Amino acid sequence: MTHDLPPLVDSHCHLTWESFESDRDDVLARMREQGVDQAIVVATSVDNARECAALCEGREGLYPTVGIHPNDVPADDAAALEAFDEALHGGGFVAIGETGLDYYRDNTDPARQQRSFHHHCVRGVENDLPIIVHIRDKEGSWQAFDDVADIIESYPGLRGVIHCYTGDPAHADRYRAAGFLISFSGILTFPKGENVRESALSVPIEETLVETDAPFLAPVPRRGKRNEPSFVAHTAKALAELKGLAEADVRRITTRNARRLFRLPTEETAGPPTYEIRNSLYVNVTNACDARCTFCPRTHDEFEVKGYDLRRAKDPRVEEILAAIDDPTAYDEIVFCGFGEPTLRLDTVKQVAAWTKERGARTRLNTNGHADLIHKRPTAGELVGLIDVVSVSLNAQDVETFERHCPSAFSPDGFTPMLDWIRSARDAGLEVICTAVEGLEGVDMEACRRLAEDELKVTWRGRTLDEVG
Repeated sequence: MTHDLPPLVDSHCHLTWESFESDRDDVLARMREQGVDQAIVVATSVDNARECAALCEGREGLYPTVGIHPNDVPADDAAALEAFDEALHGGGFVAIGETGLDYYRDNTDPARQQRSFHHHCVRGVENDLPIIVHIRDKEGSWQAFDDVADIIESYPGLRGVIHCYTGDPAHADRYRAAGFLISFSGILTFPKGENVRESALSVPIEETLVETDAPFLAPVPRRGKRNEPSFVAHTAKALAELKGLAEADVRRITTRNARRLFRLPTEETAGPPTYEIRNSLYVNVTNACDARCTFCPRTHDEFEVKGYDLRRAKDPRVEEILAAIDDPTAYDEIVFCGFGEPTLRLDTVKQVAAWTKERGARTRLNTNGHADLIHKRPTAGELVGLIDVVSVSLNAQDVETFERHCPSAFSPDGFTPMLDWIRSARDAGLEVICTAVEGLEGVDMEACRRLAEDELKVTWRGRTLDEVG
């Protein structure tokens, strides 16, 4: 059932638990049958960390951690933390944890838990390893959630994940602001998991992981059974349904998130010439761009979009792009986008668009509107009959604001020529949509809307960088 879906990572499981002793090999086989290629085997004590390392040794796709669970911090915590340091320095672990704070039970002094948590955070920063954080509080209290936020915020450079999240959206925002991902377990599927679903809706998929916490918390429809890594597929599917995304999108993006956080090995390949999001096919025309927009990951040497690594040493040839498009009519639209400015390769866009239009596809061009500047000639008319919709990144209401966020090779004014190109595209009969990224400092979204609709006479759409599409 999963051969045509992207792989998954179970970002948190406890495969050393006694309940797996009798059929662990079968569990691992089922994991791979469901497309779960990798799993993080999480430790709860120093001794357990050694067991995790031994279990993962020689088993492809399994990766151990080292840490002391807050409920397992012993009275002699100094000796335990010394043993933790010794194990950590042995290497081979992809993360530190699980650690954190658990005030639900009264068997471990909160001050002792906090000392241990601080120690784990220090080692996380020193060793550039992510930490896996456990939080549990007494019903009606947020003290543990507040204390965790206070602690992680005190360690600049610390990274990690809040696992099996059961908090509210407000606390999730604090953790995300501190550089942490949020992981959701089978609780997402429970009838009484409405609070978890509310938080999952608030967390961008780009900052989300999925997990089992096996052998605990099996998701519906496996509720009441022993949990195992293969069941993470149910949680991913539930998350997709909740957020209105394709299951493939959730699997691909959360997997990429996990691989980046834990630095898991993955096959190194050139960025794909095309890539799918929902039911649209995007053409990765080029990595080059004349602009360096402050909000674009590419500006910071990141070439990832929605779980795809689009970095390429060479731009794809027309033949390579066409070979990657099986049936252009199978998609809602063919989008020329990638992680650069596609009109830098205008001839390639025109050739591929002509081929897809001949076969009845709908086409869209995402552009910064600098094509005339790039090619030193009027270009909009060349797209008539090839491109149905042009989406232009307006991103500001005036030159000053635009240049602050979108400096380019045509600064100090790439804004006015962009507006001229929008008018020429409109006058040529192309459907034009102007967009702006929400939340940019000094950008007046209402003024942008008026500029697009009232002055330029085109469609307006605000957009975010947080979700797919």
